[in-house]
Amino acid sequence: MRVVDEDKMERVKHEAKKLIVEKGYHGATIAEIAKMAQVSDGYLYRHHKNKAELVSYILEMLLKEFHDYVFELLDTKTSAKELVKDIITFLFKLFEKDPYAFAFSNVLIYEFDFVYPESRSQAIDAFSKDILVLGQNTGEFSPSIRIIDIQTTIFNIPVKFIEYKSKGYYKSTKSDAEEIELLINICMNALK
Repeated sequence: MRVVDEDKMERVKHEAKKLIVEKGYHGATIAEIAKMAQVSDGYLYRHHKNKAELVSYILEMLLKEFHDYVFELLDTKTSAKELVKDIITFLFKLFEKDPYAFAFSNVLIYEFDFVYPESRSQAIDAFSKDILVLGQNTGEFSPSIRIIDIQTTIFNIPVKFIEYKSKGYYKSTKSDAEEIELLINICMNALK
């Protein structure tokens, strides 16, 4: 078993996220990531056979944390609106805590050559179905709503909103709490 230096791996993850955000998936190289993280290329290749595997690993860890949180919410929430509020609040907090992690996962979603980790696709499908069932059972969602509507509305709208706001495309005097409330209403109204 390979010994992992956690400090080095944290630097690698941080620099990989940063470079992918700044240069795109194809623009960032293993050599650049290693140089910015102050490790050798060989160190990275001992842990990951190529850039795709490294990036997939980082994305898997980021999304797993979020997906586990959504599954926990599904175990405790009795209304879709409460669940949507907690999901949107989590996304705002993630952006505040680690803007590169937020942007990194967003960049890769739109990278057509990047293969999304299968475990994460399965998780998204599973919890989206559970969210749909919750919302339809409580009468908060229309019976005609589909899983893709859940994914597009509850996840993509808030993510794009945060992205636009962070880039200065949208200027607001509202607090995050006020913006979250507006987004909850937009999402819930779209799913009625």
